[in-house]
Amino acid sequence: MPASRSFLLCCVLLLGAPAAMAKEPTPKGKVFVLPERPKDTSPQELVRLAKSAKPEVPRDAKTKTWNFSAVAFFKKKSVQGPITIWLYDKADKEALKAKEPVQVLSLDSSPRDVFVHDFELDPDAGYNKDHVYLLMIGQIIGKRDTVYASGEVKLLK
Repeated sequence: MPASRSFLLCCVLLLGAPAAMAKEPTPKGKVFVLPERPKDTSPQELVRLAKSAKPEVPRDAKTKTWNFSAVAFFKKKSVQGPITIWLYDKADKEALKAKEPVQVLSLDSSPRDVFVHDFELDPDAGYNKDHVYLLMIGQIIGKRDTVYASGEVKLLK
């Protein structure tokens, strides 16, 4: 290959590489746990934060609750209408099988692809330390639960 062609090919590869690397793939269908609500909720920043997210939350010493933000990347676009969040205790296999969550939240929010929500889980509401909870975020359409994203959070001491 002539030197000028290989130089040109090298320049094209180098210039195209940053653009390809800058676009992080969106983790569709997943919920990530963050210690606090992100200030920048742009999709690129949420993807970056999700990569370093840890699904464990310490208990707040003052309030005795578990506080965190969940970022959900929907596997498909939601429809117009409220968002539903189901929280299941993974230790309770019978409740999981019977689809009996610890808590169900219905929120007047209409996200399309990405959803951010702050949680404060209280032991008086049935949440227990050292338990892992399944978070499912979606909508009730007709009489059917449509889940767009799911993930887990472990509540620490």
